[in-house]
Amino acid sequence: MIYIKRHDVEEKDFVALLEATKQSLLDSLRKDKKEISFSSFETLVFEHMVKKATGTGFEGTVAQTSTYAFPDIVANKFFGVEVKHTIKDHWNSTDNSVLESNRIDEAERIYMLFGKFGGTIDIRYRLYQDCLVEVSVTHSPRYRIDMALANGKSIFDKIGVDYDTLRRQKNSINTIKDYYRKQLKDGEELWWIDQDSDDKAVSPIIKPFRNLTREEKDNFIAECFILFPEMFGKSTAKFERAAAYLIAAYNAVSANLRDTFTAGGQIEIKVKGKKIILPQIYSNLVTNAKNIEQRIKQLDSKTLKYYWRVKKVETNKLQQWKKLLDKHAKLDPKHAKPSELFTLGYGKKKNK
Repeated sequence: MIYIKRHDVEEKDFVALLEATKQSLLDSLRKDKKEISFSSFETLVFEHMVKKATGTGFEGTVAQTSTYAFPDIVANKFFGVEVKHTIKDHWNSTDNSVLESNRIDEAERIYMLFGKFGGTIDIRYRLYQDCLVEVSVTHSPRYRIDMALANGKSIFDKIGVDYDTLRRQKNSINTIKDYYRKQLKDGEELWWIDQDSDDKAVSPIIKPFRNLTREEKDNFIAECFILFPEMFGKSTAKFERAAAYLIAAYNAVSANLRDTFTAGGQIEIKVKGKKIILPQIYSNLVTNAKNIEQRIKQLDSKTLKYYWRVKKVETNKLQQWKKLLDKHAKLDPKHAKPSELFTLGYGKKKNK
C-alpha cells in the first residue's frame, strides 16, 4: 500500500492508531461478551481510538460525526473511519449509498473498521475502497463490503475507475450502470433509478400491471413497441426485456405480460387494398401508432441507443425505429411490412 502524508502525521501513523484501537477493542470485547448494538459499537470504537490517540499526532483530533454522516469518525481533519459490524460469522455487509451525499468533506482518506461478533469475535480494518466488492440495491444503490476481499478485486478494479475519481463524478451512478449493463444477459435489466431526485422517485410498492392507470398502461405498451422491436419476431424470449422494463420503469409486474400484446389470436387488416390475416400484436401496433409517434420523440437518444443496441441514433428516430421493426418482424414483405401497418395508425402524413 502507498501511504500518504497529511501535515505532521503520516498515514502509517494512522494505521498504527487503527491497529492499537483494534487490539484494545478486542481485549475489551473478549472480556465483556454482552450484545453490542451498531450505535454502541461505533461509540466504543470512538472511545478506544481517543484513548489510543493520547501521546500521538492524533491526540485531540479524533471526533465522532453526526448520526447519518459518512464516515463515522474523523481524525486530524483528514483521515476517516467508517464503522460496521455483523452478528454473523462472516466479513460481509451492506454499506453506504454510492452517492455519498452525507460525506464529510474533510475526510479524504477513509478506512473501514469492521467488527465480527458471530463465531470468534474479531475485528479487521482496511482502506475503504479496497473492501467494496459490488453494488447492490435497497432504496438506492449501495456498496457491498467484503473484508476478506482479495487485492485487486474491488468494484473499482472491475469498473476500471479508481474510488476517488468515481466519487467525485457528477453522476457516478451512470458509470456504475454502464458497467453492470455490460454484464446483463438477454432478458435482464437494471431496475434502480439513475439518481435520487423527486422527478424520478418511485413508490416502494410493487404493483400488478392491472393497477396501473390507463395512461401508464398505454405509455408502457407504446414504449415497449419502440424499445423492443424483437417482440415482433419469433423468439421464445421476445417478451423478457419488456417484463424487466415493466419493473424498472413502472414498478409493476405481470404474470401474463404476453397477453397484453397478443391476446385475441389473429386479426384481419386491410393493406394496399387487400385483406390479410395477422397476429393480434399488429392490431395493437396500429392502435397505438399515434402514441408511439409521440413517445419516440420524448425518449432521449441515450436510452434508445442502449435498448436498440445500436452505435448511433439517427436524427429521424422514427424512421430508424421503423427500419428496426421491419428487420425483426417475420412478415412476408409481399403482403405488408410492419412499418406500413404502423403508418395505418396515423395516416399518410409525412414524418418529421
